[in-house]
Amino acid sequence: MNADKKHLLLHKSQNISHDNEHCYVNGHPIQKELNETRTTEEVAKNLVEKFYNEFFKKYYKNIVVLLAAGASMDNGSNRGKSREGLWEDCKDEIDYIFTRCPNIKNKGFQNTYDIEGFLTSLILHEKVNEEIVSDDGEKTIKKIERKIVDACTLILDKTKAPHKKFLDKITSRKVNDPRVQVFTTNYDTLIEQASNEGGFVLIDGFSFHQPRQFSGRYFDYDIVNRENSRIKQEESFVPKVFHLYKLHGSLNWERKNEEIILSEKTENPLVIYPASEKYESSYEQPYFEMMSRFQQSLRKENTVLYVIGFGFQDKHIQNVIREAVNQNSSFHLVIVFYNRNDQGETGIIGEPIKDYLEAISNLIPLNNVTVLFDTFTGFVDKLPLNQTYNIQ
Repeated sequence: MNADKKHLLLHKSQNISHDNEHCYVNGHPIQKELNETRTTEEVAKNLVEKFYNEFFKKYYKNIVVLLAAGASMDNGSNRGKSREGLWEDCKDEIDYIFTRCPNIKNKGFQNTYDIEGFLTSLILHEKVNEEIVSDDGEKTIKKIERKIVDACTLILDKTKAPHKKFLDKITSRKVNDPRVQVFTTNYDTLIEQASNEGGFVLIDGFSFHQPRQFSGRYFDYDIVNRENSRIKQEESFVPKVFHLYKLHGSLNWERKNEEIILSEKTENPLVIYPASEKYESSYEQPYFEMMSRFQQSLRKENTVLYVIGFGFQDKHIQNVIREAVNQNSSFHLVIVFYNRNDQGETGIIGEPIKDYLEAISNLIPLNNVTVLFDTFTGFVDKLPLNQTYNIQ
């Protein structure tokens, strides 16, 4: 992998990249035609579009999606925040912590906007020193967590967000195929809002009665229309139904009397905040149920996983994906990764995805991994719609 090139596609049979001079296929420059007026970037993008039309029309029995922060950042003017954005939102509180705890500042989290490492060190500092760092009578870490929640409180941009269009495309398949499973590490409700906008039915692990209470058994339910069955006792599956699993919790979850319920508005959303403790928290309910379902889904035959906007920094999720790549011979991993370097250039192979890909390639050849360097919107726009199964 030449880090000087801008990569658009990494695939077992076709790697596409470009620089200012050439478009490259499998590392070899394409000879430019005499009458060619397109830029090398335009030539490369045209080749990628051809790949989309061939690869994404293949049939996979099971479609699984993992959406992360990069997907929420593609929401028009009301976009989610990157790590840098969250750091800037919490800068006043962080600077206060640095003043009180210079040992944390000396670790250099501010150089990479590593808010997860920062919060982990703060939690450890408070435990070791039996000290609660507070400002104006309120725990500083609580102020930071509240700002993180505020930053994740997003309203779907109906004109620019690709979420509804994405749901339209991935659920346009035979209704008797397994339901599409959408997993997300995001706290926001953009997928729920897109589902409402598009008239979808989502099965999210909560009961169908009020108050809506969580139980893993609800993921085993489905929606059928028995009146329209052609054969007695045949189940006629309703279209536009998908499953939603929120691996790190949600802004509209709260715990009441030992029950987890959906709530229109809550002061204490049930979420796993970015710190090392989220690994331990993933073994508690309801997160354990979500992670178990994720692992089960990747072990099924003929499965494709679309990973969109995920930075590969959550070890517990990364390990589950790696296991599927290594163990499931009929599994394919598609990574949509909008990577950029410090100069804002996209398509540069950088950390941490480089280490992740190399770790996988040390186990087996990358025959079942495809990496696309694109935004969520760019991916959705290029993703072909299967007209055969499209049901309005």
